[in-house]
Amino acid sequence: KQWYQRRVAITAGGRKKMNPGRQIVTEGGPIQESIAEDAENLDDDPIFSVGGDLAFNWAYGNNGCRIALTEGHLSGANENDDNTHGLGNDYRCNPLDNTRIGSLWPHDVSNIQDCPLGSCNHVRLQGTDHGSGSSLMSGPVYGSYAIYVSMDAHKFPEPGQQLAQEIKV
Repeated sequence: KQWYQRRVAITAGGRKKMNPGRQIVTEGGPIQESIAEDAENLDDDPIFSVGGDLAFNWAYGNNGCRIALTEGHLSGANENDDNTHGLGNDYRCNPLDNTRIGSLWPHDVSNIQDCPLGSCNHVRLQGTDHGSGSSLMSGPVYGSYAIYVSMDAHKFPEPGQQLAQEIKV
């Protein structure tokens, strides 16, 4: 998926801390979407099953999610519900300074689901790259993700085209 970057946005790349966090960094929803014809598992995919804009460094309670979408569930700042799902997740951490409270709950890719703390014992994940928390459930890897954000582009190269460091728009 590709989005327009808001003029006031900052990027998630290279940031070691999530403070101030909770940033909606795009506007207007995706401008382009490319999905393989044989793509599977789109019903709960953290990028393709929900719409909206990109939310970076979504800190909530003692949890954090690096990349989520605004039309998915975005937990309130003081809500400790373990229920914002996306890319780069951790439960039981200090999300504003990126410190873990133990190693049970980090997980790279969390599928979209309504699985709040206290009522859900099976948080569906992609792959096996996650902590050893008893409710984290390994699952199939759906594919690779490429997220493009631009302040100027109206269209990005389609799959199969070679990208350069600078894309002419």
